[in-house]
Amino acid sequence: MRREDVTDFFKLRRFTANPWEIVRFRKSQSSGEELQVRFLGEPPLWLEGGRADFHMFHRIFLRDEYRLGGVAASVLPCVIDLGANIGLFAARAAQIARRVLAFEPNPVNFARLARNTEERLQIAIEQRAVAGKPGSLRLYRPRGAGMSGSYSSFSTGNEQLSDEYDDVSAVTLDGIFADHEIETCSLLKIDIEGQEYEVLYATSDATLGRIQRIHGEYHNVNPATDDTRIEALEAFLAGKGFDIEVIPHRRKPNHGMFYAIRSPECTT
Repeated sequence: MRREDVTDFFKLRRFTANPWEIVRFRKSQSSGEELQVRFLGEPPLWLEGGRADFHMFHRIFLRDEYRLGGVAASVLPCVIDLGANIGLFAARAAQIARRVLAFEPNPVNFARLARNTEERLQIAIEQRAVAGKPGSLRLYRPRGAGMSGSYSSFSTGNEQLSDEYDDVSAVTLDGIFADHEIETCSLLKIDIEGQEYEVLYATSDATLGRIQRIHGEYHNVNPATDDTRIEALEAFLAGKGFDIEVIPHRRKPNHGMFYAIRSPECTT
């Protein structure tokens, strides 16, 4: 047994009823195998083997890559989840938020998102992508189910993606705020495989001014431009009143996590 397994077991037993089953699933999962994560005092989640489900569960619940553990001293009024996948972040955010809006365009992921959130009444879900302009967005499919979190509109030079695609409905961040009458977004989570640059650059100052935090993943896209670099995004957000922390990936260029928190003097 690896040290990581023991560490994860002790973390899991604080909030789940079946920690060893979850740890074993990481080792034995096969395509189509399903795991029910049984939480203490909360509805369960379902993970499927052969997909990226456990990897994302580990990132969100065990490594807390989106830093939800340190966000709120009180319940957050509103969290927005862009790139909701099967609903793991939304479920985690629902523990600390009164309202979670989750957006996922892929039909397979969306069906599993619906299942994982149906008992969490504070979560509203929409089968739409989020982009820099409303309308339609072409998303290329990953080559295998093991990369089920990698649907992207940037296929050039991306060996993870196939030539197959889906044209999906897209909405802007401004549109989301208008449609849902959002006054303040406590936390915007963003993991949309390269669309993060266009989405944020296209968002109005009025909408950006209503966002307190942005925790997200940034990606390397091809063909690259000056605007699709984390340095450009960092400068843009700093100019909009955010303090930024960037955690680069150890092996991948222009890829990693970023955390943008509205500066106290810029709070509206």
